[in-house]
Amino acid sequence: MAVPEGQRGEGRFTVLVKANMLAIYTIKICNNKNVFLEQYQSALTNDIIRTAKDIFIYCWTANNILIRKTDEDKEEKIKARRELQEHAAIECNNLLALMQMAQTLFHLKTKRIKYWGGKTIEVRGLIRSWIESDTKRYSQM
Repeated sequence: MAVPEGQRGEGRFTVLVKANMLAIYTIKICNNKNVFLEQYQSALTNDIIRTAKDIFIYCWTANNILIRKTDEDKEEKIKARRELQEHAAIECNNLLALMQMAQTLFHLKTKRIKYWGGKTIEVRGLIRSWIESDTKRYSQM
């Protein structure tokens, strides 16, 4: 029997999918040379793109640290995974700050910032939930 959409939980890979979508969306809008002027490419636009890509890469890398009960280096792996997750959440905050700069510099519409910022805040929330889930799961090992 299918679960109604409103009652479904977040899938295990939702954070990866959403972080990837955020990075792709960011790259696409930043490559619009009519809005993101080339003269500011190295001053701001490249930083925005790099930050969005870093969010995804940190999430991807953290997800690929596999932790088993039998691992001798289990504590180190848990710590490394957690640090990557925290870096991803921090980069979400940094992306929001860069968006504020871009809004002023490039005269971005509030509607765009709300949408883009909303995607970023959603990813940050998913990362924080993932951290909480990992904390519970690994405290039982």
